[in-house]
Amino acid sequence: MKPKIGRYVVTVIVILLAFARIWLQMYDMQVLNANAYVTNAESKTTKTITLTGKRGTIYDANLIPLAYDKLAYDVQFYRDPSKTSAEDRAAYTQVIWETIQLIEANGKSTIDGFWLEKGEDGKWHFNTGTENEAVAAKRISQWRGNFYLSEAYYPEQVLFDTLCENYSVPKGLSEEDKVKILTVWQQSRMYNYLSVPVTIAYNVGYETVAEIEARSNELKGISIQESTTRVYPKGPVAAHVVGYISKISGQDTLKSYLERGYPNDAQVGMTGIESSMEDQLSPNLAKRQGKRVVEINNRGKIIREIEYQAPVDGNDVVLTLDTQLQEVMENALEANIKAINAGQQQIMQTAEWRRLNREELIKYELQGKEVETAKTGAAVAMDPYSGRVYALASYPSYDLTMFEGGTVDLDMWRELQNDERNPMYNRAISARDTPGSIFKLCTALGSLSEGVLTLDERISDMSPFTKTGDTSHQPSCWIGRSNRGKHANQTIVEGLKNSCNYFFFECGFRLGSDKLTKWAALLGLTSRTGIELPSESTSFVGNQLMLYDSNRAIDDQYTSKPYYAAFVIKRKLREIGVDRGIAYDEDRLNRVAKEMLDLVNQEGTKEEWIPQIRQLLLEEMNIPARYISNHFLVNEFYSYIQDLRWTASETIQAAIGQSITEVTPIAVSRYVSTIANGGTVYDAQVIDKIISPTGEVVLQREPGVVNRLSGVSRYIAAIQEGMKEVTSVENDGTAAQQFAKAGDLHIAAKTGTAQRSDVDIENNSWLITYAPYEDPQIVVVVYIQNGYAGARSASTAIKTIRYFQEQRKKTEDASVPKPNAIAK
Repeated sequence: MKPKIGRYVVTVIVILLAFARIWLQMYDMQVLNANAYVTNAESKTTKTITLTGKRGTIYDANLIPLAYDKLAYDVQFYRDPSKTSAEDRAAYTQVIWETIQLIEANGKSTIDGFWLEKGEDGKWHFNTGTENEAVAAKRISQWRGNFYLSEAYYPEQVLFDTLCENYSVPKGLSEEDKVKILTVWQQSRMYNYLSVPVTIAYNVGYETVAEIEARSNELKGISIQESTTRVYPKGPVAAHVVGYISKISGQDTLKSYLERGYPNDAQVGMTGIESSMEDQLSPNLAKRQGKRVVEINNRGKIIREIEYQAPVDGNDVVLTLDTQLQEVMENALEANIKAINAGQQQIMQTAEWRRLNREELIKYELQGKEVETAKTGAAVAMDPYSGRVYALASYPSYDLTMFEGGTVDLDMWRELQNDERNPMYNRAISARDTPGSIFKLCTALGSLSEGVLTLDERISDMSPFTKTGDTSHQPSCWIGRSNRGKHANQTIVEGLKNSCNYFFFECGFRLGSDKLTKWAALLGLTSRTGIELPSESTSFVGNQLMLYDSNRAIDDQYTSKPYYAAFVIKRKLREIGVDRGIAYDEDRLNRVAKEMLDLVNQEGTKEEWIPQIRQLLLEEMNIPARYISNHFLVNEFYSYIQDLRWTASETIQAAIGQSITEVTPIAVSRYVSTIANGGTVYDAQVIDKIISPTGEVVLQREPGVVNRLSGVSRYIAAIQEGMKEVTSVENDGTAAQQFAKAGDLHIAAKTGTAQRSDVDIENNSWLITYAPYEDPQIVVVVYIQNGYAGARSASTAIKTIRYFQEQRKKTEDASVPKPNAIAK
């Protein structure tokens, strides 16, 4: 029994000692060192950090990277929410200033965008980065709220000095340096409610990282955060296709991204594939984000990780582009444009040219205009049997490397924006312009298919063309009267080879506007091509609805003609009002101008408009009948709107690619591909496939067929023969001289010289080609605005096709086994 009692005693003593220890620890925590434990507890905070992976890589067809993410280091600032005293702000400001100096010493800079800036008047004004007054007012209110600077007590002019005082900005600093410090505070206050670190410098070097880590104890609130930065290794090559990323701009845009889980400071695609494939490339979508739950101290330092969930990278996008072919095309296009421009400058110096253009040059001088010469252009290379884009160039281009590193040099950006050639504009898909004679393929196919022309029929140039009945517009072919015999007895093949305008005036007159539009639509010239790039324009072919559509607002028409007509109508009505001592209100003027323009869409002849114009003036404008007749107002207003009625004269001009017809280079590429492949219209395609981070093919793009033309094989064969003849030296084709040294490439072509004004040098240059003509493998379209003549664009097409064929031959040769290769 005694041993058992001893064990009980020992157990009781152990329990009493344990309780005594717990009691002593509690006494220590609650009495002796209570303040220390409270301070320690308050200095630790649990935070959930959202993690994002890498943005997907953009590859060319040969898996050469065109855009990718690399590891980067950002500098962040965290203000402990419990540190709100003036002394705390002063301490943080000192840390911020030291950090700014450290970053700049290593060749980088901190964030900019302070919302106060000093104007030319020497006063401080708000600049919130928006021209929308309502949005600006909301931002200013939010900014004032963040800094506790109400408008009632702190007018705009005292804000800067007040901030410097409130945040203890050193007085001896320059104004520029003070702005840098306050910009960091602005960023911190903007995200104050989230109580999270804010990034104050992006993509800093290893020297900065090492110094900040070494001085972490004294740089309170400053830390280094791993991130990524976008790299564009090819610089300007394919810049308009690849695009670039930048910070989200605009309240509505920001809201839509926030709803999808993006952080406020996320970078998103702004142009090109970076924009159109944002959902595939971005790691910022909520479903791809990871998280890290950590404990941080009052310096913003992570002291413990509690939970970790890895983020998922964005998908990779593989393009159909061949970067090497792209580079060849871009260089060829640039050289071509510069050569045309140099030739134009020489021509304009000749006495003969100045004599021939004397009247127009006098008009230009009086208007302060300059003759427009070749400065911009575009080119597209496409697979005719799939619509896959091999290369897509727009000149001038811009260097994507300026967008690397998270910030953009403002001077470079302003220079880019101020360039009158608009380098960021993708002319290959967005520029719409008059096509000229390249449209004759459409007129030819439509005429043959509708039975208004046969393959054997022969038409001679009998210029001028008089069948429309319009005595004021009787156009002639481009060839001189003395050489008109060269355009005699032409079949469709010779008509295309000679690019005879009279031949296609006749075709257009027989075909009519509706059927001409029908065949343009069947060939893909009145719809978008579906290319996976933003801001593609829609081509259109001239007809009544394109000239003026009464169902559309005046400022929403396809051309500027209705807008100008409405302008002169309202101007005249105001003059009448002044003469009669009446001030017409704007709504009334707009209504009457619209009703007057709507007359052109009514059935009947133009003569039937006259009584209706008179009625509008009498009833809507209350102009007396005698005043109307004495001032011949009906005839004057009739003259303003008569050109908005589509006529046969317009149709024959549309048949040769003139009038108001406008097309894009990408639409023309699809159109030419349809002729080259025998009648299948494909969607344009610049994306080959999308690959997940694990290597799985998420999407493999297949050719998209828009339309298959039936019963046209004989007619397309004749058109193909005509295009082959265009480059034939033996048969004196219209572009034979330019293609004389490219006979080995077997190129079929059609030139287009589209008139822009009465000065010939300002003509557009279009050239459509495919090769080899016996088995088409590539289509190349070249467009040079103000390029003088279609054939002058030949060098771009020739260089592109030659490189393509040489590379294809190398590939074919490499795939053929050498004799005895297996034995060896």
